[in-house]
Amino acid sequence: MKSLFDVVEKHEVFTDPFPHVVIRDALDEELCSQLIAEFPTISTVTQSSQFVSNERYSYPARDVFTNPAISDLWKSFIQLHTSDRFLAQFGTLFEDQIRQYHPEFEQVIGEIRALKAGVRKIDDFSSADVLMDAQICINAPVTEVPKPIKQAHIDRPQVLFAGLYYLRHPDDRSSGGDLEIYRFKSGKPYGFQGQFIDDRYVELVKTVKYDRNVLVLFLNSIHSLHGVTARSITNSPRCFVNLIGEVKQPLFNYRLHEEQKNLVQQFTRKLRGLVT
Repeated sequence: MKSLFDVVEKHEVFTDPFPHVVIRDALDEELCSQLIAEFPTISTVTQSSQFVSNERYSYPARDVFTNPAISDLWKSFIQLHTSDRFLAQFGTLFEDQIRQYHPEFEQVIGEIRALKAGVRKIDDFSSADVLMDAQICINAPVTEVPKPIKQAHIDRPQVLFAGLYYLRHPDDRSSGGDLEIYRFKSGKPYGFQGQFIDDRYVELVKTVKYDRNVLVLFLNSIHSLHGVTARSITNSPRCFVNLIGEVKQPLFNYRLHEEQKNLVQQFTRKLRGLVT
């Protein structure tokens, strides 16, 4: 089976506003169609007969491997994308950017070209440098007034890379659920409220439409700002695979770049809250 990185070349890695790839037609059409046709049911992914409107549900690789309701094709796909092979492909594509954004990476974690992969919730860091997951995910059908799935944010500091492989169903006529990529307006990290950041500190650079057979994957850093747009009311789930690679130590500290509110700002915001 071909991996999502088999057709990707180093020159396809975007560096602005942070290292990422956007690959359309990431897999051959036959394999993509099979994955869509055999995509697990909503009840399998949610592990329930009920769901919350637009809520994200993630089914981890650990559970995929042991669930007889999930097809052999899907098991093979998830196994490949949590393997040493896929991790090595990531390292080959992003090694220059890893050294640029995380200069102590090889001293602390390991040599990029020799990283050992494990599977989250199966392995641990005693036997692996990077714990990986390839979650089968949905955002549930939207039955209420839609709102953004996630505002601009960064992923946890332990995440080395994160990716989305979109598998939109041909019958899905909804809009939204697109990935937005941002940069800091000032060029420097500032304004975090936890992992999230207010819109006034960022500007939109790129929107990647939720569509079939599209891969978006990025190197995580303090600059890797992204969000997901609101979806229209729909009976269709938003279907994708969430690709994750985690390391044992944080790669950055967003708390050093949190929004600092002076007393006047705090009072003004409280006053506005009372008025509204």
